[in-house]
Amino acid sequence: HFIAQGLKQAEIVNESQRAEQSRVIAEVNTKIAQANLINTLMKSLTSTVPQERKLAVQAVLMALPEQGLVFARTIAEMDEDEGVQESARHSIEMRLDSLAQDLFSEEKSTRIAAAQELAQTWRNDPSVVGAIVDVAKSQPTNADGVYNSAVVLGAMTPNALSKSSNQVDQFVELAGTAGPKTEARLQTLQKRRE
Repeated sequence: HFIAQGLKQAEIVNESQRAEQSRVIAEVNTKIAQANLINTLMKSLTSTVPQERKLAVQAVLMALPEQGLVFARTIAEMDEDEGVQESARHSIEMRLDSLAQDLFSEEKSTRIAAAQELAQTWRNDPSVVGAIVDVAKSQPTNADGVYNSAVVLGAMTPNALSKSSNQVDQFVELAGTAGPKTEARLQTLQKRRE
C-alpha cells in the first residue's frame, strides 16, 4: 500500500514538472514567434509608403499586445507624416475601445484576456478609465463586466487614476451595487487612489 502511494505521488510530481516544462516551452516559443513577427512588421512600420505604415500599426496592435502599443504610440508621436500619426492614434483608440467592450463580453475567456491586456499594457494610460466608464454606463447590469472593469481600474497606476478622478468616481458609484466580489475590488481601487 505504501509503495503504491509513493509511486502515485511520484507520478503526480512528474506530471506537474512536465506541465511546467511545457508551459515554459510554450512561453519561449511565443516569444520567438513574436520576435519574428516584430522583425517582419518593422519593415512595414519603417516603410516609405504611408499606407503601409498605417496598416502595420493596426497589425502590430492586434498581434503584439504588449510591444504593439509601444510601437503604435511611437509612430503616433514621431512619424513624419501627419496622416500616419493620426491613423496610429485612431488605431490605438479603436483597440482601447475594443478591449473595453470585451470586458463586458458574454465569453469569460474574452473578458479575462481583455482584462489582462488592459491591466498589463495600458495601466499608465488615463484614457482607459474613460473608455471603461463609458461602456460600464451602457451596461450597468452586466455584473461580470462591471467586476472585470473594477479589476482593471484597480490595476491602474495612481497617476492614471488621478488624471481621471471624476470618471473613477462615476464608476465607483455605478459599481457600488454590483455585489460583494465587486465591492472588494472597489476597495482595492480606492486604496490605489490614496
